[in-house]
Order: sequence, then structure tokens, then C-alpha cells
Amino acid sequence: MFFPQKQFKPVLILFYVIVASSVWKYFPIPVLRGNIESNGLYDIDFWLGSSRLVAAFLLFGVVPLLMIRFVFRESFSDYGLRVGILFRTVRSFLVSAPFVIFIAVLTGHDAAFFDVYPLNETIRPQNARIGYALFAVHSVIYLGYYFGWEFLFRGFLQHGLAESCGVPTAILIQTLASTMLHYGHPGTEVFGSIIAGLAWGVLAFRTKSILSGFAQHALLGIVLDWTLIFSR
Repeated sequence: MFFPQKQFKPVLILFYVIVASSVWKYFPIPVLRGNIESNGLYDIDFWLGSSRLVAAFLLFGVVPLLMIRFVFRESFSDYGLRVGILFRTVRSFLVSAPFVIFIAVLTGHDAAFFDVYPLNETIRPQNARIGYALFAVHSVIYLGYYFGWEFLFRGFLQHGLAESCGVPTAILIQTLASTMLHYGHPGTEVFGSIIAGLAWGVLAFRTKSILSGFAQHALLGIVLDWTLIFSR
């Protein structure tokens, strides 16, 4: 073996993140591009359009969890999947929530984001007219998507590299990886993802949990989509 045995875990983690990120980035979306109306919950296009969100939950969340359990034989809590320091977790979310909502609403009125979000293309404002029930289902699916995203980068990658690389380097590596997945989106989002990656990375260690970052990220995405869809 061309690398020491002690490097097995960080090497495997990095390799998986590279592959999973690339597969998800270019995941083919089998959208039929029908016209979704307010009863779109029964439209096959909506569910096919959600496939990329489900893919993130599986590739970024479920598979790393299986690797931790059956390959590394470690605890999920070692990777930030726990309550952590509850006071810090709750406080950080409550303090940041108004700012996150402000950014989401502001961004939702930026025309540059109309062709990027929602990630389910079938419910983008220019493609469909949807109701609140369908948006609620979309939001639940989004929670799985954001769980996968936060667990892959701030949990699996960051916590998995911290012991071998050190905490600052692990935070920078996961920020680099998560930022690169935003390439091709508006520039404000790309630079914002650098700030968010660093902030949520530090927060994951400060609170000993990924829960606050997950909640903030999900809130940002859901409010952004709400603004794009219902505030035009």
C-alpha cells in the first residue's frame, strides 16, 4: 500500500467525497417538463424533479452513515450527529435565524437565482404554478437534502479529517469541497458559500454537533424557495 495504514480513513473519506460530489453534480434529472398546477402533488414531474434532492440524501447522508458504521466501525456522534452542547446549538440558531431569513428574502428577489432555484426545476416560477401543500412536501424533501449536505461536509468530511489534519485544515478542506459544488451558480452565492462553510464548520466544533448548521442551511433554502415562488 502506497500510504500508511493510519491514513486509510482520511484517504477513503476524501475519495468518497470527490466521487459522490461529482456524481451528484452531474446527476441526470429525468424531468418530463409538464405543466404543474396547484394539484401537482399527483404529477409525476414533481417527483422526478425531486430525484436530485433524494440523491443528495442518499449519497451525502445515508452512504457515509453506512461507511461509519460498517467500515470505520465508529459512532455517528463522533461525526457531529448528536445534540452536542444544547445551549450553544439553540442560541446559535436563534441568533442567526433573522439574518438567514433576511439573506434568503433578499436573494429571492434577485433575478439571477430564478434559473437556479428551486433545485426541483419543475416548480421554478417560470415553469409552474404551485400551491402551499405542494410546497410543504417540497420543504420536507428539502430537509433530507440539507441533512445530507451538512452531514457530508461538516460531519463526515470535517470530523473525519480533524484527527489526521487538524481542526483548522479540516474546516478549510470541507469549505473548499462544498464551495466547489456551488460553481456555476451566481457569484454572490459562491462567495456566500465560502463564508457559510467556514461559519458552519466552526460552529460544528463549537457546538459539537452539525444540527445548528443544518437548521440554518435548511431555513435559508426553504425561505429562498418560498420567496422565489410566492413573492413574484
